[in-house]
Formats: sequence, structure tokens, C-alpha cells
Amino acid sequence: MKQDWIGIGSLALLTVVWGSSFALITVALDGFPPIGVAVFRVLFSALALALLARALGHPLPRDPKIWAWCAAVGLISLLVPFFLIAWGQQSVPSALASIYISASPLFVLLLSRLVLGEQVSARRWAGFAVGFFGIVLLTGPGALTQLGSGNALPQLALLAAAACYAGSSVLIRRMPEVPPIPASAAAQIAAAVFALPLLPMALPEAVPAAGPLLAIAVLGVVQTGLAHVLRYATVRRSGPVFMSTVGYLIPLWATLLGVGLLDETLSGAQLAGFALIVGGLVLARKRRARAAAPA
Repeated sequence: MKQDWIGIGSLALLTVVWGSSFALITVALDGFPPIGVAVFRVLFSALALALLARALGHPLPRDPKIWAWCAAVGLISLLVPFFLIAWGQQSVPSALASIYISASPLFVLLLSRLVLGEQVSARRWAGFAVGFFGIVLLTGPGALTQLGSGNALPQLALLAAAACYAGSSVLIRRMPEVPPIPASAAAQIAAAVFALPLLPMALPEAVPAAGPLLAIAVLGVVQTGLAHVLRYATVRRSGPVFMSTVGYLIPLWATLLGVGLLDETLSGAQLAGFALIVGGLVLARKRRARAAAPA
């Protein structure tokens, strides 16, 4: 059986795009409150995908049932986790926050078994668990000292965000067949409609500088809008479990960026974490059935 090179290429591109989001968010927070970053990301992405769908001649869905599916995807994959992360990270260290978000692939395995009825082998569970432990080492085990330290609700919010990302992948897999661009545009538009009442709280106190404005625009158009189209297509093509491995690849990319561009050095624990993540992903690969010998 041939490798899913399209799916692998999509994962690689999403890893680069989403792994570069953290720097853009840092810049955007210089001019916008956390809730503003979430709201304006959704608004920019909705506008961008609506214009893209129109320019390419892809009509938006007409069936109310399709819009209901898209609205659920927009809420669970965009608006709700953006708010949960923005709120949680105000009182939870970023290292610990990243560990919580990296639990998303484990939620995907559970939901794929319970909701989609997919068989999840012990080998795959073990591989994902090894990869998650690698994330902990890569991030720094010291982050776990903050676990439950008076910030229970914010930490639960971050864990809920990880569950939202997993749940949205399952929703995308279950929803009726809709082309990626119209489906993604509808999801973004629905999320933007729900975000509009929060706009007064999202506005900055002063006019932001050019840097934060550009960062929020790129976050909305590229990291949120265009990336959602690619994510939707990948989930529909290769499944939510395959898509979820991007959650383990992003920390690897972020680490490589730090080493290559910022001259950061890797500790022994981080090198071990790097190896565990790669090893876990290899372990989690499905065993391919051997072709039956001719009679």
C-alpha cells in the first residue's frame, strides 16, 4: 500500500504554520487583550475564507443542516478553545499550558473509539503515550511542579481546549460531505457571528502599532483560515487520528526553530524528549497487512 504522501505533506505544512503561531501571538498581545486576539483571529479568518470561496466560485452551503454542522465545528475548533487558552494562559505558565494542549491526540484516540467506532490498537495507545511523555521532557519536567498549584480552573480550561480540538476533528469526520473551502468558510463565518457580541471586550484600549495589527491579520488569514481548510481536508482524507499527530510535531518544529534561529541549546532531557516523540510516532504507525500469498 502506498504512503499517503498528500496527508504527510499536509501535516508537514500545518506543523510549520501552527508551530510559527506562538511568535505571532506574542507580537499580537502587545496591542490586543487575550480575548481580542481570539476574536479578531476569527473575524479575519471568516472574511478571508468568504472572499476566497467567492473568488474561486465555491458557493457556501445552503442546507441548514450543513450550517449546523459547520457552526458546531467553528465553535469547538475555533472560538471556544481560543477563549479557553487565552483565559488559561493568564495564570498558567506557558510550558505547562503546552503540555495540556499536547494531550489532544490522546483525546482523539478516545473519541475515535467511542464516537467513530474505530479500532485503536494497544500499539497506537502506547505510541501516543510515549510521544506525550516526550512532550513533557521536551517542554521541561519542571513545568509539572505547577500542576494543580492553586490554578485548577485555568488548568482545566486548557485541558478542555485540548478536548475541543479533538472533538472538532471527530465532528469534521462525521459531518456530511462538503468541499473543504465552503465548509471551512461556513465554520469561520458561524464562529465570527458568535464572536461579534464579544467585540466590545476585544477592542484594545489604544490603536495598536503596525506590528500587532499585522500579526493578528496573519494569524487570522494564514494560521486560522487557510490552515483550517487544510486541516479539514486532511481529516476527511486521512482521519482524525492521523491528523492529531501534528500536536506532537509542533513542539519538535518549535524546538528546531529555537536551535536554528535563536542559537538555543538542547539539554539532555530535551534530546531524550525529542527521541521519545519520534519513537512514539513510529510506534503508533499502523501495521500494514501483508498481502496474501497466491494459492
